[in-house]
Amino acid sequence: MIVNIAKCILFMFITSSAQLFDNNTSENDNSTVASRRARQITTILDGLLENYDAHVRPNFGEGPTKINFDILVSSFGPIQDMDMSFTMNCYFRQRWRDERLQFAEEVGVLSLSTRMLERLWRPDTIFYNSKYSYLHTIPTSNRLWRLFPDGSIWYSSRITVKARCNMNLKNFPVDIQICKFLIGSFANPASDIQYGWRLGNNASVSFDTKVVLSQFDLIKYPQYDESVDMNGQNHDEFSLYYICNATSDYTGSFSVLRVDFVLKRHMGYYILQVYIPSSMLVMLSWVSFFIHREATADRVNIGVMTFLSLATLSFDIRNYTAAVSYLTALDWFVIMAYGFLLASLLQFAFVHYFTKFSYGEPLMSYHDSIDSVLIDENDPPRNRNLPARSSVYYPRYQNTLEKKPRRERKQCSESIRYYLAQFWFCVSGNDSHKRELRKRASRFGINSRSRLDGFARVAFPLSFALFNILYWCYFLQIQN
Repeated sequence: MIVNIAKCILFMFITSSAQLFDNNTSENDNSTVASRRARQITTILDGLLENYDAHVRPNFGEGPTKINFDILVSSFGPIQDMDMSFTMNCYFRQRWRDERLQFAEEVGVLSLSTRMLERLWRPDTIFYNSKYSYLHTIPTSNRLWRLFPDGSIWYSSRITVKARCNMNLKNFPVDIQICKFLIGSFANPASDIQYGWRLGNNASVSFDTKVVLSQFDLIKYPQYDESVDMNGQNHDEFSLYYICNATSDYTGSFSVLRVDFVLKRHMGYYILQVYIPSSMLVMLSWVSFFIHREATADRVNIGVMTFLSLATLSFDIRNYTAAVSYLTALDWFVIMAYGFLLASLLQFAFVHYFTKFSYGEPLMSYHDSIDSVLIDENDPPRNRNLPARSSVYYPRYQNTLEKKPRRERKQCSESIRYYLAQFWFCVSGNDSHKRELRKRASRFGINSRSRLDGFARVAFPLSFALFNILYWCYFLQIQN
């Protein structure tokens, strides 16, 4: 029994030892293969760079070097109207072929350190219309490159670019903007470097599916490859402007890649913040047409307050719009709102003057009418024939020395009884009391309705509605 147990233990020990030996042997073999491959790659690179001159471009003296591009945009925006610029974060990929770097195909594609790239020739690619751009270096330099057996180099880098966008804001905010992005060589003309899109003119620029713009809709982004002649022929004026700045003394042609980002502005923010408040202020000014014309202070206050409110709103608009020398679509709307508010004030001025003074109608306030009603019936008849604004006609303006204490007490008691009776009739809704008030109002010209007010109640809303129809039809047609 003991002998059998010993045999089992010995067998297990021999088996585990053999397994451990096999594992060590395979690990040694793998490390040997990796070490051999690393030495092979080092030998290949040393041989490639032995007589390599990084200052001479590929195919020198045999034709232009072709550089192919594709771009993956990971974020787009903000798009700023104030300084007319846009910002984007993208993976910028270049591919070219350098026949001096060819090696055996069985080695495969080499993924090397970016330090190695510093020893190779690279195109002097720039963004002609960029304000600033930078390469991401946190936590490490965001660059990679691959070397293919046929000598092709694939170089990718993650960069952020803020570029100029030549905006026309005449139709703002019902506008469509085209922001152009220009890529080319800083110093080499088209005879030395030829740029092209790697996947064609319709598929070389792509966007991350999670890219969402807050202010615009990205309608399309067509790509173009063009040759810009510095002599002023066969060029895009926008492209020529920036290329001339970069290469001011050269008169040849340059190979340029261009992306046109076509952006349609969202109008929801401006409708909520500008159009609706402005329209509500205009409609609020129409309330004065329903107030009787003798309430001068009330009607003037409504007109002035709406005018000042619109002025405050228009000043706030300028905080987020570009200061341009021409009128935008938003400016036209605000100006027309000012016009309607001013027209409502002028309308009351016409009502106040032409329907009162020109027809010789007396201007009498409500309290003045009550004072006149409360005149003692025992007053001399001569007092009742005096002008409406005479101090004799209104006892409260008479000299206190002429009033007798008894008469004052009588008028005070009559006033109290009158107001109490008026309050009671208003609460109870007595129809005869209402008819009596209308009769007194018509006799003294109180709450009389002006024909101009009646006309304005219809004309102003209709004209404002017509203006909105014409405004939106015109600018939406231009946008589409």
